[in-house]
Amino acid sequence: MRNLAGVGILSFVGAALALGGSVTSQAQANKFTVHPASTAQVITVTVTDLVRTKKGKDAEVVIAQAAGFPNDTCDVITTFDVVKMYEERQTWSNVRERVDIVVNGTKYPAKFRDIGFYPLGLNLACVDFESPYLHSELKIPVLPLEDDSDTVPGLAYDDKELASSHPGTPFLNKAGEISSVLTGTNQGKLEFASAEEIRAFLKLAADVSPWPSLYRRPLAAT
Repeated sequence: MRNLAGVGILSFVGAALALGGSVTSQAQANKFTVHPASTAQVITVTVTDLVRTKKGKDAEVVIAQAAGFPNDTCDVITTFDVVKMYEERQTWSNVRERVDIVVNGTKYPAKFRDIGFYPLGLNLACVDFESPYLHSELKIPVLPLEDDSDTVPGLAYDDKELASSHPGTPFLNKAGEISSVLTGTNQGKLEFASAEEIRAFLKLAADVSPWPSLYRRPLAAT
C-alpha cells in the first residue's frame, strides 16, 4: 500500500506542468487521446474546518477539496489524497470539521464509506451523502466505466487539459466512458487509476453499506 498524503490544488498545477514533457511525448506516440469530463459531469468534495472567531461565531475554512464523479455504488468517487486530512483529524478533540459534496454550488453533508482501510492500494475514496435519498433526488448523471480498457491500448492525455484538471477528474474515451481518473501522490506526482482499477475498488465498496444496518430487537418474553 502506498502511504499517500494530501495534495493541494495550488501545488497540483505545478506538478502537472512538470509532467507535461512526458505527457506530450506520449501524446505524439499515440493517436487516441482521452479528455477530462465536462464540469457539468464533475462535482466537488470539500473538507471544511469550523473555526471559532473572537466574536464567538463559527467561520468556515475549506482546507481541502477535490473533484469527484457520481457512481451507482458510491454517491461520489474522489481522490483519497485530498480528503485524507479529514480522516487523520476526525478524532482530534480541538478540531471541528465536516465533509460536503458540492453540486452546482450547493453543499450537502457527506460522509466517507468505511471499507476498512483507505486507499486499498488505490488513491480513491468513496463518499456518500448523509441522506440516503439525495442521490436520486438530485438526478445526478452517472458516467459509465469503460467496458474493456484493452480494446484501445496506449491511451494518451492532452497536457494542456491535464494541467487545468483537478485531482479526482475523470478522463473519458471516445465513447464517453471513464477510462481513468486523475490522482496524486505525496511526492506531487500525477497518476491515473484505470477503469479496471476503479471497478475493483467498487467491488470492495459495494460490500459495505453506506448506512448502519437496523435490526429489530426481539420482544421480551412475558
